[in-house]
Amino acid sequence: MTESTKSFSFASGEIDPLGMIRRRWRLLVFGVFVGIALSALYYTTATQQYQSSIEVLVGQRSSEMTSRGTINGNSGSGESIRDDQLATHMRLFIARKVLTQAIELGDLTQYPSFAEIRQSGGSYVDHILDSIEVERGGDGNAQNAMVLRVTYRANDPEEAAMVLSSIYNSYKTYIDSQDQDKSKLAVELIDAARETHEKELRDADEDYRNYVASVPVLLEGDKVRDIHKERLADIEKELNDVRSGLAESKSRLEVIESTLERNGGTTGDMGHLALLSQKEVERLKFFLDMARGGAQSEAFQAAQPMRAEVAKAQYNRLLDLIQKEKALSDTFGPEHPLVEAAREETMITRQFIDANRPENTAREQKDMDPAEMVMTYVMLLKNDISEFEMRKAVLLSESQKEMLLAKEVEADFMKAGALRAIRSRAQSRYDQVIERLQELELSRSYAGFSTDLLASAEVPMNPVWPRLSIVLAIGLVNGAILGLILVVAAETLDSTFSSVEELEGTTGAAVIAHVPRMALRDLRKAANVKSMLDPSLMTFHSPRSPEAEIFRVGRTSMMIANRKGSVQTIMVTSPQPGDGKSTTISNMAISFAQTGKKVLLIDADMRRPVIAKLFGIDQEPGLSDYLERRIPFEGAVTRTEVANLDIVPNGGPTAEPAELLESVQLTRLLQEACAKYDLVLIDAPPVLAVADPAIIAPMVDSVLLTVRVIKNGRSIVEDAVRVLHDIQVEPTAVIVNGVDKNALRSYQYGGYGQNKYGYVGRYHHQYGSKPVTKDDSNTTTLEDTWENRLRHSDDLGSRLHHNIDRLNEIVKN
Repeated sequence: MTESTKSFSFASGEIDPLGMIRRRWRLLVFGVFVGIALSALYYTTATQQYQSSIEVLVGQRSSEMTSRGTINGNSGSGESIRDDQLATHMRLFIARKVLTQAIELGDLTQYPSFAEIRQSGGSYVDHILDSIEVERGGDGNAQNAMVLRVTYRANDPEEAAMVLSSIYNSYKTYIDSQDQDKSKLAVELIDAARETHEKELRDADEDYRNYVASVPVLLEGDKVRDIHKERLADIEKELNDVRSGLAESKSRLEVIESTLERNGGTTGDMGHLALLSQKEVERLKFFLDMARGGAQSEAFQAAQPMRAEVAKAQYNRLLDLIQKEKALSDTFGPEHPLVEAAREETMITRQFIDANRPENTAREQKDMDPAEMVMTYVMLLKNDISEFEMRKAVLLSESQKEMLLAKEVEADFMKAGALRAIRSRAQSRYDQVIERLQELELSRSYAGFSTDLLASAEVPMNPVWPRLSIVLAIGLVNGAILGLILVVAAETLDSTFSSVEELEGTTGAAVIAHVPRMALRDLRKAANVKSMLDPSLMTFHSPRSPEAEIFRVGRTSMMIANRKGSVQTIMVTSPQPGDGKSTTISNMAISFAQTGKKVLLIDADMRRPVIAKLFGIDQEPGLSDYLERRIPFEGAVTRTEVANLDIVPNGGPTAEPAELLESVQLTRLLQEACAKYDLVLIDAPPVLAVADPAIIAPMVDSVLLTVRVIKNGRSIVEDAVRVLHDIQVEPTAVIVNGVDKNALRSYQYGGYGQNKYGYVGRYHHQYGSKPVTKDDSNTTTLEDTWENRLRHSDDLGSRLHHNIDRLNEIVKN
């Protein structure tokens, strides 16, 4: 399958509803007509029904009770309360008990419809349920109104009104009786509940007071103090401090001992001092100060700066005297009186300094070394740990005692809270019961629901069914649906082509022309009586007619489509006999000849020859005679009335046409024809009828397929294309033949629509209305010149195909 055929297979799966309706509009109209006819028949034969209606306002007499909602005092949503009330009353209207009572109160069995039910053994209640309808609310802004609208339908208008009145009376009686009974019963129940709740409240209050008096607590206004709980909190706080100190002392002791053990006796003074923190050093310093006495006391250390200043002044004085003695000795000699005086003054100063030196020098020799300081601090830590352990044990014992006492008090509190809650609930229930009892006593005469009849049942004057407008609308819709079903069914069962795209997709070739079906009477009127050519050859008899213009469009399309391939031999065939291929190729041959080309038309359909008859020439000699080698090529060619057009007729009768076509003579014939003519056209038999086209097709340059779409279905054309594909031949173009006006309006082959031949008509009116004169040859020459000029254009294919498509889209007459 070719690429174009594949693309068509995809496109053919698409649905074109408008095209289906346009092609099968008669079926749609038929369906609509049937629907309207059936609806009219139903309207005239249906039993008339009358409808009576009432409107009931539903409310509560006690507005306070309605606003409070439920009896336990919980206020609910007013919207939900209204919905519940309306739903309840809607159900009451169709309750079987109410309907049974209505039948008895209104004596409804006397009416004809109920008599029919009695005869058939049916149920009166079911009969009413089938005809009654209950709705809520009103219309528009009143859709949430507390109103019920009840309707009833019957064949008798008086029966409809009477049944509806009886149903309302029964409903009203039931509502009133239920309200009175429930009000009395509610008062009795509420009064009994009051006595019960009053006793429960007294008992709960007494239990709470007695228990509170027995609990060991202190009351400070509205607050209660739990002494044991406060003590327990203080003990726990102190216990946490003890545990923290104990943990700190143990960790320090463990660090110091592990360090000393790890280093042995090799730890120096700095190593011992490094084991102590600043806080530990300060504590050890305080301990040493107490052990040493005054020299290291705080008072001694406080006066130490003053003594240092005095000593500094004394030493400076001594230093000056020594320098003075040395300078005098160097100047005057060691025995000079000045030197002696300076030496004596220096000695006196030394004696004074020695006499006033502090006495702590000797005692400082007794200070502890760093190792002794560390061991002393280890002893302090061990004493601290022992003290912490003892305090911890005492605090734990006290904590357990206070915990037991605090739990006992807490249990008492919980029990007191439960008793207080019981008393509160009893008080609340009692208050509610008293309140409801007061309300019931005040509203006993107004208890229950109010059901006011806003619109009473009236005897209807006009039937509500059947209504002509509705019945016709239903009939119209159903008829349209029936028509669409018929359209879809017809489209599904139809095997013909519905569009030119479908045909092009099947054949894999473009449709170049749509030849309309010609009326024989019109053709004979337009024919030249002096000519031997058949009237169907309108390109010769009426060269300026719209029909002839169609063949010129197809001729131009073939010339442009075959320009690049140098096509000189073209075979024309069709799927089946009677598709008009001979008439089509004859008109195409005349059209080509009118451009000035030398054209040879060969009638290769030796089984059913037509070409000789169309052109008014003899069938013999012709093709069969040449293929049998009885005559030369020139003897097989016959001149015609058409300029530039010669014909090779079918020749004498033969019993073996296929064998003759398979001979080498046919190849020689085509070679000689191509040498002497610009274009060779071959009229071959139908593809599905005989094997002759399959013999000729491989020898030619192009194959033109003629299809009569109104006659040939999709399967026939597919079979013809398949035969050509089997011999490796692709159709070059397709000509749709025998299309009538109705088909053009229904089947939009090529999308031409109703304006297809209209354009040609306007073209003919504007440019071809003048009679043929001697200047016609000039016209032909100009046309040929135009085509030759287009043939040498670079964008010839795209431009001309665009113009041809535009022509085909607007061609119709």
